[in-house]
Amino acid sequence: MAQFKHVSSSLRLTISLGEEEGKSVTKTVSLSNIGGAATADTLSALASALGELLEYPVASVRKYDTELIESA
Repeated sequence: MAQFKHVSSSLRLTISLGEEEGKSVTKTVSLSNIGGAATADTLSALASALGELLEYPVASVRKYDTELIESA
């Protein structure tokens, strides 16, 4: 039976810089080496705390996981 093996996780915060010529301007900040066992509440609190330190508001937060498929 095949199974997933966690390799890495990262968190990407999209920062809203405002509008230019009617278009939304954003920037992405990435955090790597996020623990695979981190809960949604923990990562939400982290993003919120980081958002307080940034000059511009956090528009969205995404978590990306990389896993290997291993055959047993």
